Amino acid sequence: MESLRWTLAACFYLFSEEICPKRKWTFGSGVTVPFEGSPFYVHSSCRFTFLRFTHSRVDCDITVQRGGGGLLTLVEIIINKVKTVLRGGGGGVLVENGRVSLPYDHTYQHIFRFGVYTRLKSSLLPLSVTWYDVPGGIDRLWVELDQELSSDLTGLCGKLDFGLTPLLRKFDTCQTRDPVFVLNPVCRRFFSETLECLTSRTPEFIRLCEQNAYGHEGDAGVPCAFFGEVVLMCGKGSHVWNSWRTLTQCAPPTCPGDLVYVEDGPAFIPSCSNPNPRTSNQDNTSSCVCPAGEVLNDRADGHRCVRTSTCPCVFRDRTYQPGAIRSTKCQTCVCGGGTWQCSENFCPARCLVEGQFVTTYDGKQYAVPGKCAYMASQGLNWTLKIEFSKREPSLKTVTLQVFQVQTIPNDFIIGDDEIIEVHQSDHTLVFWQSSMYVQVRTTFGLKLQVQVFPDLQLYVTPPGHDRDAISGLCGNRNNDTTDDFTTSSGIVENSAKLFALSWSLGSCPENIPSSCVNTGNEIFADGRCSVLNNPDGIFAKCHDYIPTDQHHAACIHRTCNCGDDLLRCLCASLESYAKACGGLGVELAGPLMHQG
Repeated sequence: MESLRWTLAACFYLFSEEICPKRKWTFGSGVTVPFEGSPFYVHSSCRFTFLRFTHSRVDCDITVQRGGGGLLTLVEIIINKVKTVLRGGGGGVLVENGRVSLPYDHTYQHIFRFGVYTRLKSSLLPLSVTWYDVPGGIDRLWVELDQELSSDLTGLCGKLDFGLTPLLRKFDTCQTRDPVFVLNPVCRRFFSETLECLTSRTPEFIRLCEQNAYGHEGDAGVPCAFFGEVVLMCGKGSHVWNSWRTLTQCAPPTCPGDLVYVEDGPAFIPSCSNPNPRTSNQDNTSSCVCPAGEVLNDRADGHRCVRTSTCPCVFRDRTYQPGAIRSTKCQTCVCGGGTWQCSENFCPARCLVEGQFVTTYDGKQYAVPGKCAYMASQGLNWTLKIEFSKREPSLKTVTLQVFQVQTIPNDFIIGDDEIIEVHQSDHTLVFWQSSMYVQVRTTFGLKLQVQVFPDLQLYVTPPGHDRDAISGLCGNRNNDTTDDFTTSSGIVENSAKLFALSWSLGSCPENIPSSCVNTGNEIFADGRCSVLNNPDGIFAKCHDYIPTDQHHAACIHRTCNCGDDLLRCLCASLESYAKACGGLGVELAGPLMHQG
């Protein structure tokens, strides 16, 4: 089955709008194929409106301009007031006046490589723009619409009821000349091989070919772009498909490294990071591919192709060769075929409450909205409640209650009352693990570790049984983060705020700022928390195991809103990262209290 791309090209040239999605394009030195009507040629250095429309209250405006060599040197795409500029001839892609690297992901659009081409796909409109950049400019530009639009399409490829003049940008000083018709032997020779697909329309395309080539006889890029588009129209089964480059002396594109050029190949080629990309016939296009049986090693420079079995692995931006072993206290991983083959994680799941930041049993992180009392976690016969200080987003008390019929108390409060040495009942044991931590163990498997200095923080290991009965701020324990935000009424929420408020005990004002409210505190927090990211600092040893981005952001937020004792919250935040590292067996040497 031929690629849908060839079908698209053919159906547009044959104007079968009923079976084709909306598509228009321009190529060579000025050939334009509109959505409706016949192809035409415009030779101009002026800036023209190529396409303009409004759909679902989102405006789209695409402007094009050609240089002296005939190719497009400027394409400006404005969607929802976001401006993207394509500068042909290697000038790159600019979004909002800043040059971007590919792939580029934005809320409103995505820009990525598509075979030998580059494509912009809008998230707001059923629109994609594809182009091919060569030395000297862009030699072809396609615009595709995924659906019929109710609004009128204006521009070079829209309605031309009033000619080209209204489409000119008034502020441009430019030149437009009438098309020149001069016999071109290459055009005549080429179209002698396309009679089977063009039939009666051959004279029309010969005229366009000769108009396109006039004045550009010494530049192969202009006529070759035209020939290439006609070949796509005729399709892979045509006679001209295999002979056109010999007829026209148009060289195929040069591919980097080990890659080889194919006229019809996958737009997204297999690589070490994605050996089996999801593709369809719609994704076939002109492409640079690896030899059969090999994939692109996209984890190294040079565009080299390798066997999948020899692909390296990546962890925390570091590359590992096949057979390399990476171990933590919880599991061991071996690099093989570009992926990490890891043993089962035998470290128990834990819930963390560090300041206003909570990490669920399944690893989802969020912040509570208010300094209130909450149900942190609960099971069939136990509840764990926490209460925040009214002055700052720090824990004030942790209360564990175990339900059973007996005379010995099984309720323990940590925070208000001092625990001296050991406290034991039928089902619980409470003791000082060190000068900083109180440990709580139960006969049914629940374990608590409460850090009491420099700030009260809670670490919960749930029982291994009755997982379905566990709920609260810490979520459930089913290794699925998608349902961690299950409210007290059993509804799965998308909002962390609404989820947390459902587990509040009593009224709960939203009084924890979502950003820093004190400039001086923010400067202090930003400067001191940066120690987490220091590549040569005390925490650097752990960077390969735990990224610092979330811990760094939490450190700034927590320290900034800590009231008068900023250093206490800073030290607690740094200790949280150090504790996470220690949980993986990464021991950090040095006094953390002096790192701020």
